[in-house]
Amino acid sequence: MDTLHTAAAPQKIKAIYPAKENKYSEIEKYYDVAGPDYEMWSRNFNMHFGYCRSFRDIFFQEKMLENMNEEVLNRLEIMTGSKATIADLGCGVGTVARHAAKKFSTATITGITIVDSQIEKGRELINKDKLEAQVELMNNNFEKLDFDDETFSHTYAMESACHANGSGKELFIKEMARVLQSGGRFCIADGFIKHNRKHPWLFNYLYKKIIKYWALPCFANINEFEANLIKYGLTDIKIEEISMRIAPSVAYVPWTSIKFFVTELWRNKSLRMKKKDGIMCMLQHWE
Repeated sequence: MDTLHTAAAPQKIKAIYPAKENKYSEIEKYYDVAGPDYEMWSRNFNMHFGYCRSFRDIFFQEKMLENMNEEVLNRLEIMTGSKATIADLGCGVGTVARHAAKKFSTATITGITIVDSQIEKGRELINKDKLEAQVELMNNNFEKLDFDDETFSHTYAMESACHANGSGKELFIKEMARVLQSGGRFCIADGFIKHNRKHPWLFNYLYKKIIKYWALPCFANINEFEANLIKYGLTDIKIEEISMRIAPSVAYVPWTSIKFFVTELWRNKSLRMKKKDGIMCMLQHWE
């Protein structure tokens, strides 16, 4: 299930989890290999699914991807002209951050990722758009952020919280709550498991394939996730079911896969693609 979460910030929260061993190398490897191929999915490197607002949108994949950026940013309720300080938790190459900078010209956006290659590509795109004064990308871990309490007025996570550990994503939520100012807002768009009941064998088979090839520990359980939002003081929580809005964008996956194979065939003059250049990259868009 795809959902959007929005909420107000808690009172100041202190203390964070102690440093732990690096559990994130698979995520880094995945995006180092698959990241460049996201341009096949989106010319603007939107590394997420889209949001269909009207029937006409279904014919324009990039429009739906940009719609999703707008939907998330609109839920932050940022006032025009405010000097908002925004954190993009799991920013990819900073496409949503750049979108935010253009939408909120007086805001500053800090993009967080653990993948150096994304920072390099993202800075190239930021410089191209002349947004260096507003957008900064840095290597940081959203489960152990190197920021003081209440650093940001707003935060969002676009299909990135799924990379956090545990079905309740507790470390991610605790850190987000800690760096978010009292009275601030956040929004999360991601996929969630709806319930704890036993799933059909086909669902389980596909689920295991997805988390393997997307370098995910698991998708969040929506009930555990919401419980942790409450645990760490987040209030006015609103959960929106948007799966049907996402579906038209997901329908572009087969077409993207065909384009990918045709491109690889032309590039390599063969279908004998390297694993890192072929199947693994293609599966990033399959769900």
